[in-house]
Amino acid sequence: MKKITAVMIILAMVFTCGFSDTAPTGLWTKYTAADGSFSFHYPKEWEVIANESAVSIDNAKTDEQLMMAMIPYDKDKSPAVMANDFIALLKKSNPNIQASNWQTDPKTGGSQVIFDLSDKIDKKQYNGSGIVIKDGQQAIWFSYTAPAAVCSRDRGIALLQGFIGSLASGSSSKDPEIIYDPDLTAKIDANAKGFIFVLEFALGAPLTGSQEQAILDELKSGWRSLTEKELTEYDQYPALAKAILVMGQKDLEELRSELEKTIIEWIDESPDSDEAVKIIRDQLKIRGKEVIAGEPPLTEMSLTAYSEIIAYSRLLRQNPKAMPEQISPDSVKEIKKQVQDTWKTFTGEERQQIAASPGLWICLRTLLANGSKSEQDKVRSDLLKLTPETQTIKNNEKSGTEEKPMSMAAHNSLMAIQQMTFNTYMWSRGFNYSPAFGKMW
Repeated sequence: MKKITAVMIILAMVFTCGFSDTAPTGLWTKYTAADGSFSFHYPKEWEVIANESAVSIDNAKTDEQLMMAMIPYDKDKSPAVMANDFIALLKKSNPNIQASNWQTDPKTGGSQVIFDLSDKIDKKQYNGSGIVIKDGQQAIWFSYTAPAAVCSRDRGIALLQGFIGSLASGSSSKDPEIIYDPDLTAKIDANAKGFIFVLEFALGAPLTGSQEQAILDELKSGWRSLTEKELTEYDQYPALAKAILVMGQKDLEELRSELEKTIIEWIDESPDSDEAVKIIRDQLKIRGKEVIAGEPPLTEMSLTAYSEIIAYSRLLRQNPKAMPEQISPDSVKEIKKQVQDTWKTFTGEERQQIAASPGLWICLRTLLANGSKSEQDKVRSDLLKLTPETQTIKNNEKSGTEEKPMSMAAHNSLMAIQQMTFNTYMWSRGFNYSPAFGKMW
């Protein structure tokens, strides 16, 4: 137990969030090691099994599992490399385990990596999330897994957030008071996504998928510590988002004007300590940052949005039912490099299309999340046309080429998608790129 005890305080500092004084109680049970060296809270009615270097917490009813384990440490290796090394060890007895969608949080200074997990045991598929943290002379693995049919990423993150945030030396662990109920985590997710859409609509400022995810993660992290009653204050956002999708043009402009005033006032008056607002401010600041000068210039936001569109098209070749949040950051990074390396070969019309990508991308993501099945199917079908069947990049696999990621067929397909989207959906017109009005992302 001494190996685990040594990192308890550090982990608690990294993962503890500001909890509401009125947050729900009774969801978590305290565990203290037999020798009294460390303690943590775990979901009520789950079972703890601990040994010298690992702790597993199992829910027999749902087949969910939380795990914490000390893994081989190497001062010269990153958390991602050490995680991969540990997975290679696991594969010797469990060959089906896989990790994907690797992400690092800049706020941690590269001391941790987060990734998705998948596994297959006795013909049963499992999915989940993993985290590896490197600090001092130690590295520690945390994971959540559940049967694929019932696995919820938000529930898994909530469980990990509460578990890790409660870790403490001795018997001083405190109830994390984090919501992990499936219905409430789904509600938090819907409310947060509704808020993001209203924010983008009001400001006429589309965010890329990665920017949205950064804000969503921060919002949901804070909202998980609220009571069910406090959460109802945010129920208006999904309803407002749905109303926006069916409003007429006049009503849309009036609503946009009022919402813009309210949201700008909120952003301006919020303290610097509000992490969600800080992320929003930072993302809005970089939206016009030029990567390559020109007319129009290639901006950081248009470059990222276009690269995410192409990455999603390639992902659909592998998984026709994939959602945008499943896009691999490595795939986006590779495409961004391809665009920059071949930018001089793009025609003026193609550059205009890329300049319009942020507005188009938020509209397409909104249709995928809120549109009818026929609308969702059409978006996927149209996006598949942007990449040939042979042009796919697996998660975390680089192509190693500098092929221009826009063929003539892709150019024509993207033009058709833009025209259809901005002509059909009135709410989308505030996101349409227009050089005449100086709308540049």
